[in-house]
Amino acid sequence: MFIICTIAGILCLIYFILLLIYSGLTTVFYLIWLFLSAGFLLAGWLFRIRFFQNLPSPVKAGMILFLAACLAFFLGVEGMILKGSLTMPAETQDYVIVLGAHVRASGPSRALALRLDRAYEYALEHPDTTFIVSGGQGSNEPCTESSAMKKYLVEKGIDEKRILEEDQSTNTRENLIFSREMIPPDVSVGIISNGFHICRALHLAETLGYENVNGIPARSDLATQPTNLLREFFAVVKDFWLIR
Repeated sequence: MFIICTIAGILCLIYFILLLIYSGLTTVFYLIWLFLSAGFLLAGWLFRIRFFQNLPSPVKAGMILFLAACLAFFLGVEGMILKGSLTMPAETQDYVIVLGAHVRASGPSRALALRLDRAYEYALEHPDTTFIVSGGQGSNEPCTESSAMKKYLVEKGIDEKRILEEDQSTNTRENLIFSREMIPPDVSVGIISNGFHICRALHLAETLGYENVNGIPARSDLATQPTNLLREFFAVVKDFWLIR
């Protein structure tokens, strides 16, 4: 266990450094890999000095059961997230909401560009669908996410008349609340986001009263996928258990 924990700690540290090189510290959540690294290395050291081995048997059994339950819960939630990333609507959607993400001075972030590329593909496949690009302007963004998204799609050849802008939202919940005001009743609605985000987006949509709603997953950035899946675990737990 000393070797396993030490290797895990080193890998977490290497991944944190690679994230900084790849995209910079774009979110403080990246720091979790430093904490995980420190935790694994500390656990490895405790195994090395035989701290756990010397604990009373009932304490060791309780710790093992607790860790096993936590692992099972984590894998169960991650399974829900991965299942959501495989969903696809069976029919053409009347409206499609493209959820916003970070915009840099140079344009959409990698995650947002992947969502927009999926929207572009869907627009070509379904010429009668209307799109809502949803996202306001964050304090570290040069413009509203919706304006950058619309510009991206128009430059790729999508008719701007097919694109509506929702430019007030600051999170996924607000994306869906404000976008719903632009959608007529009794129509089908698709939601485009990166695959890891679809499970939570659909749950939020259903709690907000969307009736005929479907996920349309976009590809995810492989370099940041471990971080996204880990962060989404906490987000799903919060939304599924606190938002009904």
